[in-house]
Parts: sequence; C-alpha cells; structure tokens
Amino acid sequence: MRILLVTLFSLLTMIGFGQSVTAPEPKSFTINTAAQDASGFSLNGFSSTATLLCAIGLPTAPTGTTFSLTTTTGLTAATGYTMSGNKTRLAFTGTMANINNALATLKINTTGTAGTIQISVSATVNPTGYFYNPSNGHFYRPISSGTTYSNAKLLSSQQTFKGQTGYLVTITSADEDNFIFNNVPQSNIWFALSDVAQEGYWRIDAGPEAGTLIKTSNGQFAGNIVGQYNNWAGGEPNNAGGEHYAVTKWNGSQWNDLPNHVNCAYVVEFGTWTNPDDQTFTDFYSNSVNHSNGNVLRTEFTFNFGNVVDETKFKSKIRVSTDNVTFTTNNPFVSLNGLGRVNLTSQIDVQQIGGSGFKASTTGGQVEWCVIYNYDVSNQRYRVGIDKREFTGTNVLSSDVNTLQLFDLWNGPVTFKSDDGTWAEYWIYTPTQFNYNSSSFSSKLRQGNGFYGVSAEFTFAPNLMNKYHKVSMDITQSDLNSLLGSAVTVGDVYLAFKEFADKGILGNESKYFTSGIQFDNADVNEDGLFDERDCYSLLTHLQGTTSLWSTTPTLGDAMKLIPSTTFDNITKQNWNTYGNLKSFEYPFTFNNGILNAYSLDVSWRGDINLSHSSQPNGFIPSANNSANEIKSVAFGSNSVVGDVEADILMEKVGDSIVATIVVNPNGNEIGATQFDVYFDNSILEYTSTQSTTSQSSNFSRNNVLFISVGSLNTSGGTISNIGYKITFKPKTTVTNVLGLISVKSVETLNTSLNKINIKVI
Repeated sequence: MRILLVTLFSLLTMIGFGQSVTAPEPKSFTINTAAQDASGFSLNGFSSTATLLCAIGLPTAPTGTTFSLTTTTGLTAATGYTMSGNKTRLAFTGTMANINNALATLKINTTGTAGTIQISVSATVNPTGYFYNPSNGHFYRPISSGTTYSNAKLLSSQQTFKGQTGYLVTITSADEDNFIFNNVPQSNIWFALSDVAQEGYWRIDAGPEAGTLIKTSNGQFAGNIVGQYNNWAGGEPNNAGGEHYAVTKWNGSQWNDLPNHVNCAYVVEFGTWTNPDDQTFTDFYSNSVNHSNGNVLRTEFTFNFGNVVDETKFKSKIRVSTDNVTFTTNNPFVSLNGLGRVNLTSQIDVQQIGGSGFKASTTGGQVEWCVIYNYDVSNQRYRVGIDKREFTGTNVLSSDVNTLQLFDLWNGPVTFKSDDGTWAEYWIYTPTQFNYNSSSFSSKLRQGNGFYGVSAEFTFAPNLMNKYHKVSMDITQSDLNSLLGSAVTVGDVYLAFKEFADKGILGNESKYFTSGIQFDNADVNEDGLFDERDCYSLLTHLQGTTSLWSTTPTLGDAMKLIPSTTFDNITKQNWNTYGNLKSFEYPFTFNNGILNAYSLDVSWRGDINLSHSSQPNGFIPSANNSANEIKSVAFGSNSVVGDVEADILMEKVGDSIVATIVVNPNGNEIGATQFDVYFDNSILEYTSTQSTTSQSSNFSRNNVLFISVGSLNTSGGTISNIGYKITFKPKTTVTNVLGLISVKSVETLNTSLNKINIKVI
C-alpha cells in the first residue's frame, strides 16, 4: 500500500499577477530620425527591493539602428557594457522602479533603410556569476579554473541553470564572440570547436549547432565555409603538435588551435534558441515588440493563451479568398513563438480585386463642374455637388459613387445624398475642415457666398479592394487531445454546478463566475443560455457517455479566437449578445504600406475556470484556476490549511488486476475529485470501475491509455466515502503488477472551490 499526502490550499480572493514584462503596441518609426519614442515596456510583479538583471536588445533591425536610455539613475551596467550612448544591446542591474523609470525613456534611432525593428526586453532576479546576451537570449557562465578541453566539455554538460542543461560555449557570430570577449576576463578560453574527428575539418562540437562544419584546411575547397563565422588568427589553425581544439581570446580577440592537455578557462552556455522571444528559462521573463521603420507592410498576430498553454505547440497560416466564401491557400503553417506571436507578412496576397461601387477622381480643369458647400459644424460634414454632365457616357450611376478623390482636399468615402438630374450630391463626413489656402490646387478653387466652386474634370473607375484574408490555427492531434483533456476537468464541471445552484433569489445573480467569457464557455450547447442542460452536458462529457467534441476532436470544436479589444468587453450581462464565438480562424483586413498588428485572446468551450484560457482584465480566479508563470497544469498558493490522506493499492485478484483508491478527507468537505489511472494497454485490458463514493455523481471514462475516474456533488454539497476500484484483465500471463498501473491526481476541490494539491511520496 502506498500513502498519498494531500495538502489543501486556501482560496485566492484576489488575482495574483506574477512577474512579467509588458510590451507596448507596435508603431511605425520615421526613417533617418534619432531619439524617437520607444517607451511602453515595464517590469511587473518583482519584489521592490530585489536587484534585477534587465537586458534590452535588437534581435531584428536594419543595419545601423540603435537605441538609448535618457534616464539611467540607480542602474549599473553589466560587465562589458556602459549605460551611456547608443546601443544595439545592453544588460544592466537595478531595482524594478529604477528600471521602469529608465524604460520609460527608451529611444530609437533609425536609418534610411526600411524594415522591421524588433525590441526585446528581458528580466530576472540577478544571478551572480552569469552573463545574459540580449541578442540571442542565452546565459553564459565563465569558469576561470583551467582544465582540458575534454573535461571542460564534460563539466559543461553536467550543469543546469533555470531549467536548461549547459554545454561548452559555441561561437557562431561576431556578436557572440565580442560578447565573450567583453564579459570574460580570462584569455585562451575553450569553446566547442574541434577537428579531432577528421583532421582539417573543423566542426562545432556541442550545443544546438553540433556537427556544423565551419572550416576545412584540406582538399580542393579548403577555407572558411561560406555563411559560417570564423575568427582565426593569422596562420591558424596549424595543428602544431596535434592541436585539435579551439580557444578564443588568443593573442587578443582571435582564435587558435591547442592540444587537449593544455589547461584553459572555459564558458558554459545555456539556451538553444536564436530569438530571445523563444527562451524557456524558468523564473525568467521577456517580451518584445516589432515596430516598423518607414511604414513597411507587415501583418503580425499575437495569440494570448494565458499562462498554462505552450504557445509553441500551435502554428498558423493565412488563407485567401476573392468571394469571401471559398478560401484556398498554398501557404505553409508557421509555428508561434514562445510569446504566441507570428509574422505572416509573406503570406498576404496584395493583388487587389474589384470592390463595390465606383471612385470619382479629379484633375484640374477649366470649368467648375463641382461645388463644395460650407462646412456643417453640428453634423461635421460637407455637402458636395458634381455636375451630372460629367457622368455622360460613363454608364456610372451617381448612386454608385461611394469614394471621392477631390484634389488634395479629400480622398476617402462619401455618402450618396440625392440626384435632381442636374447635380449629384454627396456627404463627406470629417471632423477636420478643409484647408483651402494650403491646397496645391488653390487656383482651381473659387470662394463664393457659402460655397467653393471647383474647376475639375472627373473620371470614374471601379473601386479596388484587398482580397479576403483569414488567419487559421492548427495543432497536432495528440497535442489537441491532451490540451482538451486537461482544459475541461471535474473542476470546470463542479464550478458550473456551483454557479447554477447559487443563482440567487431572483435567479439572475452570479456568485462564482466573475467574467462574461466564463458564461460563454459554460454555455456548451451554444443556445445563448447557461442552464441545467449545459451542466449535465458537461457531466455526461466527463462520464464519457456523450462528448462535447466530435469523435476525433478538432480546433473547430472548442477554440475561440476573440479580438483583445472585444474580449475585455464581454461581461456577465452581455455575453450572449456576441453570438457563437467558437472558431479556429479569424478574418482580418490590412492596409498596404503600414503596420498591421492583431492581438487575439484564446479561450475554450467548456473551460469554465479559464485554467487554459486568456484571462480578461478584472478576472478573479479561485484557487482551482489561479494562474502561475510556469507552463504546467499544476496550481497552488502558499497557504496550507489542512492535510488529507489517501491510499492506493495495486493487487492481483484471481484473474484480474485491481487498482483501489481510497481518500480520507480528515474532516475537509470534499466537493469534487478526479484521478487518471494509467495502464499498459499492451498487457492490460480495462474491464470496469466500481465506486463507493456517496452523495455524488460518479464518472469513469476510458481514454485508451488511461481511465479518468472521479466524483462531484452536483448540488454543491459534500461527497463522502470516497473510493474507486478499477479492474483490468491481463492479455497475457502477469506475475507482478509493478509498473503496469500508475495513478495521477488531476483535481480535488473542497466545497468552497479550493484546490487540493496531491503529492505522491
């Protein structure tokens, strides 16, 4: 018999915002301009007294682009950096308040080259003895004690830092080489490059680039490999005396080859990604923004999944249509980065198609074929008349004109007003009055009594419009199955029953739901009402008798993509006025020549506690769905209020294998519980589940590789006598049950919706 210690955690009455880096909205900078405002980054949630390491970098930017900080009070530059001047990267330490004061003065200096400018800001509690490179998002730890190359490589691989395994540093760019030169005081530093496997063929010897050939010293094509960074000193490598391993910072800042037995310092590198956005260090937080220099067309999406879902499991692409009905694409799916971002500019179809209506355009003429009446201040509009003789022979009806280019005074939509056979009249709605005196066509404008006569010739052409576009999401089937299985659990079902049971005297009060999206997710039958039918649909889904999804779940069954500006406006009063929000695609429009950035929040049908969804502003989670900063399905707080014991027994009973789970609440009022019982289905075949649990609705669902079992009280009361007996039939002779069955606690809640965290010892 194995004993499980179960610790009950208290309800979080206020939302706990963890550490994070907030990024500003994207903007377009002006080319060849210094000191443009790039503020909007801020650190959040760190201790006010902690010394933090902060890094700013430009992972992507046109050559020559730099940034600077106007205010640096209280900050100390990291080794190899200075706080003053223009930078492409900078690392420094300070308190959160001083860092935020500095970030508020961040400036960008642009060049004459148009392109994307990515600014990345990262922060963590300052780790002594480690150096952070804001260009690639890696940490480096110099080891000053000398050792052989082979030992340095071995010792590096045995180190871990912030959840990442180390490796002997690799040098793949001048930027990284300079970083090591500026931050490591020692000379002759081993790095992962060797030709020991094949003389004269120098290959990277560790890390994510292991095996990459960068130089050959023999054969017809001897020399540096095109596209690979090399920094050898003159005459090196020369293999003098069997030299098969590389050092940097030799005779200054260059490389040399040395034999293995020489003792040199070395550097341990942590991180396998190339973009700081993709880092997965624990207790380390980063964010970035992609600005544009010179109004470059770019379409970028940010998908906000909350803190539990791994964004990199998802991928997206753009689909295009000319009729808004049939969407086709040859575009490949592109993976989201660690912040849920993806740039799909290259997938936009910029070829325009015919839109609705016609555009009237003007050129200077000799006859006043147009009149502009004085501005109507109260309605913020102009009345414009076009002489009907300008339409003669065009086959264009005056009512077909919905866009007007009127010299340099106006180029935009108009609203048809009337046609008396002599004049076709339109409204131009604008809060800004025309500046006639500054017009380049002022000689064609004659001021009259209450109007301007306009000498112009008109041409008419069909309006053009961009094709219809949608961004489409995808994920592997196995990852989707896993996500939906963990997003909708007994905690969601129990919360739904609690909310429905406590609707107040008038039947319209909300006690447990704190946001409108919770109601929308709980309305699983999508009829615009949250009622007992939804609750029992959730229960039968949990029991396995029916399912919220199709036989093979798809994103279309559950995913909701909602613009962030809309997401925060879904309230408990208006949630059912938004229609069916369920979709794995989002239609969007874009403007040529400017930045197009879209932020979409992600939620899931049935995810009532929002454990795997984005959480709206003002959302107050209960302990069973409190967010943390680790991509995990585990939750908790810091307040222990009681202990619960549980027993698990695995035994062979006759021709069957039986797993028995018994929970002793020890006086705690348990409202719901769920366990997943994993088994080797090549050896065992699931037979049945028996429950001893009283005052409850019990469930047992066969998920092929595991059995979900559990109970909940649908009226909000306490369940008791909690116990389950899961029986399997061996497919072959079994003499030992060890390793055939394992049990995972998914969720256990008390009647106040407090989460119970179960630890197996």
